[in-house]
Amino acid sequence: MSSRTFSLIGLFFVLTLAACSSEVVEQSPTQPPPVPSGAPKATVAPIATLAPTPTPTPLRIFFAPGAPLAVSNTLRETIIQEHPDQFALVGSAESADLQAFVAQAGGVPDQNALATWIYALVAPFPTLVDEVSLAELQAAWQGVASPNFGGPLRVSAETRAAFGAVWGEPAAGAVEVVESAVLVDTLWANRPAWGIVPFEQLHVSLKVLTVDGHTPLHRNLDVTAYPLALRVGLNGQAEHQAQWRALQPTAMTNRDESKMTILAMTGVTALTRTTAWKMERNGVLYPAEKIRPWLTSADVVHISNEVSFWQDCPPPQVTGMTFCSAPNYTQIITYVNTSVIELTGNHLNDYGWEPLSYTLGVYDKLGLPYFGGGRTITEAQRAITLTHNGNLIGFVGCNPVGPPIGWVDGLNDGRPGAAPCDDAVMQAELQKLRAAGALPIATLQYYEFYEYPPTYQQKIDFRKLVDFGAAIVSGSQGHHPQAFDIYNSGFIHYGVGNLFFGDQVDPSTRQTFVDRYLIYQNRLLSVELLTAQIEDYSQPRPMTLEERRELLQVVFTAGGW
Repeated sequence: MSSRTFSLIGLFFVLTLAACSSEVVEQSPTQPPPVPSGAPKATVAPIATLAPTPTPTPLRIFFAPGAPLAVSNTLRETIIQEHPDQFALVGSAESADLQAFVAQAGGVPDQNALATWIYALVAPFPTLVDEVSLAELQAAWQGVASPNFGGPLRVSAETRAAFGAVWGEPAAGAVEVVESAVLVDTLWANRPAWGIVPFEQLHVSLKVLTVDGHTPLHRNLDVTAYPLALRVGLNGQAEHQAQWRALQPTAMTNRDESKMTILAMTGVTALTRTTAWKMERNGVLYPAEKIRPWLTSADVVHISNEVSFWQDCPPPQVTGMTFCSAPNYTQIITYVNTSVIELTGNHLNDYGWEPLSYTLGVYDKLGLPYFGGGRTITEAQRAITLTHNGNLIGFVGCNPVGPPIGWVDGLNDGRPGAAPCDDAVMQAELQKLRAAGALPIATLQYYEFYEYPPTYQQKIDFRKLVDFGAAIVSGSQGHHPQAFDIYNSGFIHYGVGNLFFGDQVDPSTRQTFVDRYLIYQNRLLSVELLTAQIEDYSQPRPMTLEERRELLQVVFTAGGW
């Protein structure tokens, strides 16, 4: 093929490509067609740039040694484990954002407190010592012998760790670690002995000793001043603490006063004879003036009033055995904030049934519940309950002595009076109280004995009530104070002594007790014995230290302790 032929073919090829290219341009112009006037304009959304979200780092918290297990375990379970995105437990303070530590309560501000934990210095119940100083207690911790006891301080391992964090390591042999379950028995087996226990582990067979004038048995405890109050505090930056506080707004405690009830139980009140004669001359409130704070600082006050009020009561006589009280004497009942009246006394019907009927009406008007007596046998023998701070307290009482004129329907004439004792009834009522969740208290207007030890039969009859279900058994009959007993975890006082009555010849009838029971979450935790000497045949006053020790010594000995 000649070169001319190739030139013609190449030219044809170029023209063909140009024609094809011209068609493409016409179908896909490089400029868009003009937009008609008024047509909507399209917009193109910008492409978002997604930044990665950082995963929050949990705050690291460290629990220093010594924190009560109830505190550390609860906080782990309710905050740390339930909020793992916010908090993580670590093993050292250096790697932590927050540190929980143990210190004296006074050294940790309220806003930094995770928990306030109250402890008590205790000894076996029949202990004469009432109070020690913090210096003496800490000296014992460091191994310095105390004149008040002669052995190591007994504590649980947990309590040792708590006070070790505050007081430092105890001296060798100064502290003995004992399992909580056997601590009470260990203290009793090694008398004289001291121990330290958390407040909620108090037991009725232990006496709580006052430290530097403070006791956890009383209301309005200043935890910043009480030496055995510890706090679990929180250290860390303010914003970190605020994060924790959002989940734990209030501090934990093992002693909540809104769950406490202080019950004062007393002995014989008989506003008659010389006591009444003194009231007429010195004022109706005279007998109560020196011990009123013991009663008004209690939450529930029990009075066993053995004599009826009567509008026609003759002027008081200093002799005789037929009793009544003037109606205005009820002022002393309200003056001491009486909460409940016991009606098991022997002298309620001395002037016939009318004074007692009148008296029951007076109590009804005053809003004072009563037990152990009443208008009918059913009313007299029934148990009653009082509720305070969530504690349900039950009372039931009876009179095994008589006379028949003093018993309800005792002469088959339908008269009001005291409840006669019936074992089946007492057992049924105490079991009803137990079934209702109440703390049962039984009282007896028993036979009177002018001696400190209980009789053989008296022990049988009082202990029987514990077997029936009573947590407390109190002898309201005793003009002469009697011994105590701790039986199957029940507390027995065989005879409390006179309260507002005191004109008998025997000097021992002028010694008396006010028993103050601490009830917490419906459990009997402790008993505080207040002792008084009755003067002027009518007026109890707090005993001196020497008088108190003498009485306690003889009463504890009479109880076999």
